[in-house]
Amino acid sequence: MKRKTTSIKVDPEFWKQVKSYTALKGIDISDLLEDLLKKELEKEKKKQ
Repeated sequence: MKRKTTSIKVDPEFWKQVKSYTALKGIDISDLLEDLLKKELEKEKKKQ
């Protein structure tokens, strides 16, 4: 599957925390965000 490159605007201090968290977990920020967004969409689907 091809992935789309995009950009988001976030608070710089928050972004440092995210980068640190993903580095400690050994995961990619993109993968984390995609997983969290998929979970959120699934929750919404179940509500309908």
